[in-house]
Amino acid sequence: GRILLEAKNLRYRALTDDAAEAAAVRESFATSVLWAGEIVAEGDDGRLAVDWTSLIVRDAQGVATTLSESGQGGFSLDRERSAVDLDQCLAFPENVELEAVLTFSGSKPGGEVRSTAPVPEAVTLVAHQSLLRLPEPGYAPRAYDPRMGSIAISFADYAASLAEPVERRWIVRHRLRKVDPSAERSRAVEPIVYYVDRGTPEPVRSALVEGASWWARAFDAAGFEDGFRVELLPEGAHPLDARYNVIQWVHRSTRGWSYGGGVVDPRTGERIKGHVTLGSLRVRQDRRIFEGLLGARQTGLGGPTDPVELALARVRQLAAHEVGHALGFAHNFAASSFGRASVMDYPAPLLELAADGSIDASRAYAVGVGKWDLAATKWAYLETPPGGDEGAALDAVVATALRDGMFFLGEGDARDPASAIPRASLWDNGTDPVSTLETVLAVRQRALGRFGERNLVAGEPRADLEEVLATVYLYHRFQLVAAAKALGGIDYRHALAGDGQRGIEPIAADRQRRALGLLLQAVAPEALDLPESVLRGLAPKPAEWGTSRESFASRTRPAFDALGAAATAADLVFDALFEPARAARLVDQHRRDAQLPALEEVIATVVERVFADPESLPERQREIARVVQRTLADRLMALAADRDAAPWVRSRVDTALADLLSSLDKLEPIDAGERAHATALAADLG
Repeated sequence: GRILLEAKNLRYRALTDDAAEAAAVRESFATSVLWAGEIVAEGDDGRLAVDWTSLIVRDAQGVATTLSESGQGGFSLDRERSAVDLDQCLAFPENVELEAVLTFSGSKPGGEVRSTAPVPEAVTLVAHQSLLRLPEPGYAPRAYDPRMGSIAISFADYAASLAEPVERRWIVRHRLRKVDPSAERSRAVEPIVYYVDRGTPEPVRSALVEGASWWARAFDAAGFEDGFRVELLPEGAHPLDARYNVIQWVHRSTRGWSYGGGVVDPRTGERIKGHVTLGSLRVRQDRRIFEGLLGARQTGLGGPTDPVELALARVRQLAAHEVGHALGFAHNFAASSFGRASVMDYPAPLLELAADGSIDASRAYAVGVGKWDLAATKWAYLETPPGGDEGAALDAVVATALRDGMFFLGEGDARDPASAIPRASLWDNGTDPVSTLETVLAVRQRALGRFGERNLVAGEPRADLEEVLATVYLYHRFQLVAAAKALGGIDYRHALAGDGQRGIEPIAADRQRRALGLLLQAVAPEALDLPESVLRGLAPKPAEWGTSRESFASRTRPAFDALGAAATAADLVFDALFEPARAARLVDQHRRDAQLPALEEVIATVVERVFADPESLPERQREIARVVQRTLADRLMALAADRDAAPWVRSRVDTALADLLSSLDKLEPIDAGERAHATALAADLG
């Protein structure tokens, strides 16, 4: 006989005791058979012996599809070079781990494959599949609240009353109960414990333990004494044993994302096993960033300006951040706007200029969980006494957070280039991102003015200086994006009907215009012109070195392409300013309130500043000005040609480009370079 491995369709349910009603829903939607195998033998007690080989030796993760869709070549599973790894097929009390060595053969491998596989045409990977026992009854799901920033599962409940929505959302969290549920504070029946990978080297290991342990304070504040701990993974314990929530240290060929997650009971949202993955190159990149900003003379010596110590401070935050995801908390990208209030934001280093003009890194990163984390933990894990009103208790937590000026804005509010609220941004600082941009630009200018051999550790090749420069030259890039959101921007909250929160409001006109002015400072030729001392210190790379993803694109190789770098930095601004949805919002906002800047005003202001009289510039900066002009024109032409942009946006941009062409026709070039530039630009605009 055969056995089928079937996935139930839990996206459609009926939360009811009526078996017939539940069956009607279950029978209305498809399930998915994931695998079918042969029954080898059947015991008298009904137990089956099954050959699992074809389940284990298969492309369950869709590796071949991923490689193809990411442009890494056409690959397929080569079963002749794949096998079950019996030594790594493991049985634990709560889970079974099945492991195979899978080889994918293919042709025309892409760059990522070539950089990681010894023979790029044969990519051999280890693939795990886990079978976990579902937890015992007793866990109570908690309904999602869009104001509190939890990760959630969702499904349609067709047993909902006609007065209720069909869509339900339950938050993801660990099971955590008090020994004494009636007590305001009590020890936990079983605390949440996360274990740090023993393969993590010092001093990173201690930093991970310390940073992840910050959550203990949040659980203590939520009423759980000893409710959360972080320990080193016991000797001999396996990280795939579902009894252990693990913080794993992994290595990649390039720096990449870190992840916090794990396994969730799809029926309830309960976190069964937490699993955090941290990439080892991240801390090295952070060290590099601080060497670029502060210099490398203190690297490894300790103290507040040691780039290693600052990188470790970031790793502590990273550990807390990813463990926060595993605990069930989503990104809150607004938290940096009300006092660096959460480890669930993306923290930009808070650097300022001291009175003597030096860069002050004493407050680079906050320490510990923030006030938002305390509120989010209390809301997600709060346990009410028997007979207590859980809904009222949860509402009280939300009300307190709102009264204290806290709110949640997540992925959908911040990451999209079209996002509209300045207070929800990645890698930014400050209640007012526009004001913070002014500080960031000043720090960048100071760091560039001192940049040189001091930014390398003694003995490092000078050829590495270009990668360090990139972190400084583009230091302002994320704050630029945050400030640009003020243009056509709105302020809003994820409110519920009746909770008293305000509605949507446009960003004030003066803030929008101030943001535009600061953004234009960032594309001024003097802001993009690297000092001659810096340019003379950027040595070409030896043939064996090659470029990396940290290198600037170059049309002057092997020499550093200073004009290309200027174009890259300028396009950061124009890309953010002239995002199609942002442009459309400018049109609509001005229609509704004539005091708010119109798209025409924004374009005219930018063109006027960028195409200002070049005679006022030093000769070395005139070509940079032309590079910025070309970059702006290209961005506007792309917006005018974007069929997804609103017609009323494209028509206004077309008009602005026609006006620009007319001004070029009247231009009297001051030199041959300007004549060539104007001729080529006019030809493209015409």
